[in-house]
Amino acid sequence: MRDVIVAIQPGVQCSGVTKQLTEYRWNILSVASCRNQLLEVLKQSPNAVVIISEQFERSSLHSLIRAIYRLQPRANLILWTFSLASALDFKFRHPMIAGYFYRHVETKELMRGCQVAGAGQRFASPYLAKAFKRYRNHSDSSDIHAGLSIREVQIFQMITGGLTVEEIASRLVISRKTVNTFRYRLFAKLEVKCDVQLAHLAIKHGLIEPQY
Repeated sequence: MRDVIVAIQPGVQCSGVTKQLTEYRWNILSVASCRNQLLEVLKQSPNAVVIISEQFERSSLHSLIRAIYRLQPRANLILWTFSLASALDFKFRHPMIAGYFYRHVETKELMRGCQVAGAGQRFASPYLAKAFKRYRNHSDSSDIHAGLSIREVQIFQMITGGLTVEEIASRLVISRKTVNTFRYRLFAKLEVKCDVQLAHLAIKHGLIEPQY
C-alpha cells in the first residue's frame, strides 16, 4: 500500500507536498490538522507513511512522537526538519524515527524517502545523512564526549548546530539559566571559553562542516 498521512501546517509547503504525492499516486489518507486527527488515522492505517513537520504542534511534538510509537511501535515516521541542531536533537531523543527530510526537498527525494520509510528502512536527506554519520563515527572513535552527561551532549549538539540559548531552552522546556549552566559546564570540561570556540572544536573533530 502507498498510503501516507501528512502533518504539515496549511500553506505553500503543505500544498506542494500533497500535490507531488498525488501526482506520484500516493494515497493521502489525511492532511492532519491536529494531534488527535493524526493518531486516529494512524490507528486505522498503521502501515501508512507519516510525514510530520517539526513545526506541527511544535510545543508538544516530542510528546506526539512518543504517542505515535506507543500506538504503532513500527510506525513509518518521517520528520521534516529545518536545522541540523533540531535534527540531531530529535535523533538523539527519538532513535526510532524512520526518516528525516531537511529544508527544501526535491520531488525525487520526497518519493525516495517515502518509499524507503514505507518499506521499514531508514532514510535521511543527504546533508543529514552525512551529519548523522559524522556524529556516529565520532562517538565510536573519539573521546570528545567522554565525561559529558547525556544532557551536556545534547546541548553541545544544539549549540554547534546553531541554536541560541533561547531556542535551546524552548526546545528542551527548561529555563535559559539552566541552559547557560550546562553551557558553562561544557566550556570547563572541553576547555573552551565561548560558543565560537565550541563550534571550532566540533569542526576540528569533523562533527560539523565549516561555513564559508
